[in-house]
Parts: sequence; structure tokens; C-alpha cells
Amino acid sequence: MEEEINKVVKSVYQSDPSVTGVIVVDESGLCLDNNNVPEEAAGLFASVAARSEMALLLGANQNTESSPVVQIEADSMVIIIKRVYGYTMGIVKDKTKAAGT
Repeated sequence: MEEEINKVVKSVYQSDPSVTGVIVVDESGLCLDNNNVPEEAAGLFASVAARSEMALLLGANQNTESSPVVQIEADSMVIIIKRVYGYTMGIVKDKTKAAGT
């Protein structure tokens, strides 16, 4: 499993030069892989993903098969959080390197 996670993390970096950090978290909030994101942030990323799924269930669209994408923007960075197959993926991007900005 570790090899598969490493492949995914590597592909994220290769596909977007603005990516400065990636974290992968399991269902228990434990960090499985992190690169330039503090391991201590694993629980925070997992919590944001879980809360966003709860909010989705409260809305009119109660499709439990998909997980929402959470995007947090600051002056210099964007953080994207999504749960995929039970794992939470967090991607940190540098806004100054992002395409189109």
C-alpha cells in the first residue's frame, strides 16, 4: 500500500508545479504520507473532510457516493482537501506559482 500512496503523491507533484505539499491520512486520522505538510496536521485534514461530508448529507443532495472537495484560500496558498476511497488527501499549492494567477 505504501508504494501505491507514494505513486499518487509523486503524480500530484508531477501534474502541477504549484503543489508545495501533500498529505495522505487514513480513516483514523493517522498520517500515511506527508511531504512539506506537518504530520501533526493529519487529524485536522481528516476532520475537515469528515465535516464536509456531514454537511453534504444535510443538504438536498444526499449522494453518499461522492465526497465534497474543500478548498481553503489564503493570500499566498490554496489548500485542497478531499476524501477518496476512505483516505483523506490534502494538497497545498503556492498561489504565486499557480497557472492563470
